[in-house]
Amino acid sequence: YEVLAFALPINLIYKSMYNESEQFFKSNYDLIHSDIDVMATLYFNGNALTPTELYSAAIFSSGGMTKVLKKLEERELIKREASASDKRSMLISLTIQGRELIENCMIEIAKNKEKKFNILTQKEKEDLKNILSKITYSFI
Repeated sequence: YEVLAFALPINLIYKSMYNESEQFFKSNYDLIHSDIDVMATLYFNGNALTPTELYSAAIFSSGGMTKVLKKLEERELIKREASASDKRSMLISLTIQGRELIENCMIEIAKNKEKKFNILTQKEKEDLKNILSKITYSFI
């Protein structure tokens, strides 16, 4: 059971961080993780994406994606436009308001996470980053 000595803390850290950010998104923006995940995917991609590209990148089901996109479009955080190369295809991108919201979200979440990880030295942070990267790649 040695593996549980580090697997359980990782799970507890994940749950705590997820719940804190979920509460932050809900109370400050009336959004949930899936909404933020879609917006962050668009933000970090830098370009407009088709719904298929978006739900592949965000690891979503197409049905779940439709619901999220509708909500974000109604809130004017994203826009859908016909593709210039294929009129049957829609491209989804962030609006200015959506871009500003996701940038503010990331800044606030990063500040919160920084407080949690400030107990580590710079060397410990680097070691942890390397260890977590190695573990993450073992799942791929």
